[in-house]
Amino acid sequence: MAEAKDIDDSLEFLRFFEKYTEKEDLLQVIQHRLEKDPARLDLTRQVMSESDFQMLAELQPLARVGYLNLSETGLKTAGIQQLCTSPHLGRLETLELGNNNVDDDGLFFLSRISLFENLKTLNLASNEIGPVGAKALSLSKTLANLETLDLSYNRITPLGIKALTNSDLGRRLRCLKLADIGLGDDGAEQLSKCGQLAGLETLDLSDNNLTDRGVEYFARANVFPNLKRLILSNNPVGDDGVYALAESELFENIEELELRCAGLTADSAITLGQSRHFKNIRRLNLNNNDIRAEGTSALVASANVKNLEAMDLGENQLNAEGAVALAESPNVTHLKELRLNNNNIADEGVVALAQSQYLTALEELYLEQDNWIRPPGAKAIAESTTFSNLRVLVLGLNVIGDEGARYLAESTTLKSLTFLNVIGNKLSNAGEDTLRYSETLKLKQLELV
Repeated sequence: MAEAKDIDDSLEFLRFFEKYTEKEDLLQVIQHRLEKDPARLDLTRQVMSESDFQMLAELQPLARVGYLNLSETGLKTAGIQQLCTSPHLGRLETLELGNNNVDDDGLFFLSRISLFENLKTLNLASNEIGPVGAKALSLSKTLANLETLDLSYNRITPLGIKALTNSDLGRRLRCLKLADIGLGDDGAEQLSKCGQLAGLETLDLSDNNLTDRGVEYFARANVFPNLKRLILSNNPVGDDGVYALAESELFENIEELELRCAGLTADSAITLGQSRHFKNIRRLNLNNNDIRAEGTSALVASANVKNLEAMDLGENQLNAEGAVALAESPNVTHLKELRLNNNNIADEGVVALAQSQYLTALEELYLEQDNWIRPPGAKAIAESTTFSNLRVLVLGLNVIGDEGARYLAESTTLKSLTFLNVIGNKLSNAGEDTLRYSETLKLKQLELV
């Protein structure tokens, strides 16, 4: 039956080649990609006209497609109207429309037709949608199965958020991405006053100029009782904001927290370590703050991090002292992914990590840029039994030189390593060849330049 269906699709394409002779190139792209996977069509960056979208809407083979990506295709409201007339998109579960020119009118059309009743994921990031479009979406009666919605990088404003979060559609969502929508502290206050979003598990509020005042609003409101992933990166949250979060019941179920570039100091790390709610964290991103060795020591000394699987402390001025504190903590035994870029940990810090008795679960280690790792550090990594499970190692923009490259190339302990990045390490052609033709490393990908 599958073969017969494939033949039918091929015949359909032949008819379309005859009907749309001027669109032969686009049809060939679509046919080629559907032949690889009939349920998935990715047309990202394939610039299309209104008539192209009309042709796409008429393609019968799209009846088998569950994933459609039209990001960066030049899609406008007229193109949305064409797609909404299609009789073949009823199986769609994921629709990616990011980085286009869809406006409020386009969202009105999309939210009103029954064609997308099976849609579970809708990406509308980086379009021209305002509060009116968010209001239109909130009133939709047809998107009854929508679980993931991305409205990031639109001007939704607090007015649109109020409409969305107080709607039946908003209350059904499991994942809501609202990065850089002009929320601000006033929008956070509005968010704290909406009805309980009990289904929401992931919330992205990055790049919204949220201060500690804004964070305190929803931290106290307990609007998200089942939230598991919270992203607040690139907001001036500060230590007071982290304190508000750490004292909130919001943290009870949090498994992933991102506070990258949030104006934090060692006090925030101390607060997280002392929080009575911060118990289930699995992934923690504090990149580009000012945690330093003091904060790192306090954080990893806490039993709150004993279940951590991924931690990012890059650009936090840890120095060797911070790396040593991390390496000596008995609470990091579950850590699989560690990023310490731009921390000046030097060889002393690398040696401590490599000789740690607690970091044996590590699979990915990122030590790139301005850590000043030299041949002794590379040697410590190459001889480490702690890193026997390491699959990914990134050492870019350090100074291991040819000598360090040789240590890595001759390693008999890095048996699981499949990806190695040593870009910008002052390797000669001979040093590069040492790694390239290593008889002990079993690399699938080696990045040298």
